[in-house]
Amino acid sequence: MTMSDFQESGINFCFKSSWMILKYDDHVAHKKVEKFLKSTKAVDFLGIHNDKLYFVEIKNYRGHTQDESTKEVLGSKGEELMHRIAIKVRDAMASSIGSARFSTNDNEFFAKVNQLLLDDNNKIMVIACVELDVSNEKERKAKMGIWQQKLKQKLSWLHAAKISVNSVDNITDIIPDLDVSFVE
Repeated sequence: MTMSDFQESGINFCFKSSWMILKYDDHVAHKKVEKFLKSTKAVDFLGIHNDKLYFVEIKNYRGHTQDESTKEVLGSKGEELMHRIAIKVRDAMASSIGSARFSTNDNEFFAKVNQLLLDDNNKIMVIACVELDVSNEKERKAKMGIWQQKLKQKLSWLHAAKISVNSVDNITDIIPDLDVSFVE
């Protein structure tokens, strides 16, 4: 295996060789479902690391925090943003299950995803990386904490899950074997 480099929302992600990882929202398996069910969403990354399944969504509002559309999404203590992320996790989970049955690409990957989804003893990792224009670290941590609780509530149906909302600054503490940098 080799490293997998991706760019998402103006951020570079370099997953080291210990990962099996797909840029899922661009993958043919998701696109096949989306073709028939137009409103189907997907997380940015679907990956496996050390027999843990990761659903990773990236939202970079840096430089756009004051835009009207961003304010709407981030308003109500992040209710709308966490709702959107929860839908992406739900839809990605559903479409990845089907991908094990019909995908001609990455069969081994999707078979492993399904195996991990069905393993009650293995926590599913849901990671939201949200980047904001916030001048003070205390404010950022408070928002992330509130948002994490909201996302946990929305995904409470997902048994045995670890759910985390973080900024880019500490995402490598949460996601192992990953290098992150902003696009210059």
